[in-house]
Amino acid sequence: MNENNRRLFLTIALCMVATYLWGVYFAPKKPVKPADAAVTAGVNPAAVDGKGGPAELAKPGDVPRGTPAAAAAPGAAATPTGTAAGGSQSPRPPTKTVVLESERLKLRITSDGAALESVELKGPKFAHKLGPEKKSVQLDLVDKGILPLPLTTTLKAQGQLVLPPDAGYEVEQPDAWTAVFTAHLPTLTVKKTLALDPQTYRLNLKVETVSTAPLAGELLAEMVGNGGTGQTGGMFSPGTVASSHAVCRNGKDTEKLLVGAKSPSFTGNQPAFAGISQPYFISAVVPELAKDQTASCELLAVGSTLTAGIQTKVVAQAEQSATQAFIVYLGPKDADELAAVSPQLHSAIDLGFWSIIAQVLLTVMKQFYKLVPPHNWGIAIILLTLSVKLLTFPLQAKSMKSMQEMARIQPQLDELKVKYAGDQQRQNMEQMKLFKEHGVNPMGSCLPMLIQMPVWLALYTTLQNSVELYNSVFIAGWLDDLTAKDPYYIVPVAMGITMILTQVLTPQPMSNPSQKYVGYVVSGFFSLMMLNLPSGLTLYIVTNNVLSILQQVYLRRTFKIAPRPAAETTIATTAR
Repeated sequence: MNENNRRLFLTIALCMVATYLWGVYFAPKKPVKPADAAVTAGVNPAAVDGKGGPAELAKPGDVPRGTPAAAAAPGAAATPTGTAAGGSQSPRPPTKTVVLESERLKLRITSDGAALESVELKGPKFAHKLGPEKKSVQLDLVDKGILPLPLTTTLKAQGQLVLPPDAGYEVEQPDAWTAVFTAHLPTLTVKKTLALDPQTYRLNLKVETVSTAPLAGELLAEMVGNGGTGQTGGMFSPGTVASSHAVCRNGKDTEKLLVGAKSPSFTGNQPAFAGISQPYFISAVVPELAKDQTASCELLAVGSTLTAGIQTKVVAQAEQSATQAFIVYLGPKDADELAAVSPQLHSAIDLGFWSIIAQVLLTVMKQFYKLVPPHNWGIAIILLTLSVKLLTFPLQAKSMKSMQEMARIQPQLDELKVKYAGDQQRQNMEQMKLFKEHGVNPMGSCLPMLIQMPVWLALYTTLQNSVELYNSVFIAGWLDDLTAKDPYYIVPVAMGITMILTQVLTPQPMSNPSQKYVGYVVSGFFSLMMLNLPSGLTLYIVTNNVLSILQQVYLRRTFKIAPRPAAETTIATTAR
């Protein structure tokens, strides 16, 4: 290996090592605090032992993906402390809990604030095995230990808080899907009606206020979440699931607020919805406004707590009722499910820069999933890879033919380098002339990779944001979730091996065959960096590599390519 090749090798190797070490050890992360990890998010109150005490808490690594752990210390949800400006409630109604349950959701609502204690998503897709006993626990969208609870409502008038977030409510439950909460304050009576849709992820919220004096104020209905427990390193860092963020669709723009943002708040006057968004789920409030009503959205990040709310004007004469209505969505970011509740919610699905390609990939995978038994997303990814490979086959064949011809004219290229060693411009002109004569494109070998890279990045985005792939099993006991890493690192290792085999079968146009070892080292480092990425992405690359190997074997036979021994190449070069 000459000095230039040695420098190239060292440069690439050091860059790859530096990138990986940065992602593992130095990239910005927001890890779960040790004290907080003991509070199991996603575990509903039913997950207790037979004596009524809390069951054994899951380890931090067992917390369902997409459900951040609590940000506050256990016991933070202690006795209510809110006091209205008009005086405290006396006597305060006793605390009660109401359960509303539909085909999709199971809600636990406390009478302290008439707010959500638990939002349990039903169905096997949202079930997780936690703890050493692998108990099945449904995913819960409520972050434990954070106050105020989601769907609290506050009312301010003349700058004074007249309805605190944890006001005590009396409870009535006329049916299995409806709960009515009534709070009697010194100058105000508030009735909150929560009605759960039996078949969708929709919850209707209606707030009626009656005051003993003329009322002019602002009612705020808000969602709360923990935005400080996810890990937000780069693409190659071990934790790649983004944390929650507050979001508001304001006019034609979607505003996002994350923990640590330079500006910790946002206010918009044209809200379509506001809520707490996780990678695969969202809890959002949509205002239902009368003709004379206006609304605004408010996003706020304090510490690791995020709040997102819809604020509406409340105007009423003494003893008259003022009504505010909201649609609440509590569920996955599934386009059909969101549209079934409100068309405004569609923009909650954000696939980023590669959204167009990601949407195409997701649509194709959905079709494969529906049409091909046994309806497995892993098989859908494999069939997607096969489809992309078939579409790019003509380009691959042309590329390999170009590389074959490049290898054949390599001795002539070496002669030009010697003949015009002192005239780089003339050397380049003669090389381009030679390429044109033989129909060689020196960039042809790069084109297939350039086409694959956007597909890889778009598929990565799809796996990180599409709930269809969330918790999807390919092979039970091994790849139980294609959006998570391979727990045994089998697929990343197979990817590295197949990448090297692909390079071995690819014609080498280089005069110095030692340069190919640079490619081998790059393949090894690439495999190393892929250890913690979603197994669905690695499965795509492995399948693509296997198909590339079969394709190379076929093309070698078609073009009758015979590998040149390294010694022969060296002798030929030395002779010149």
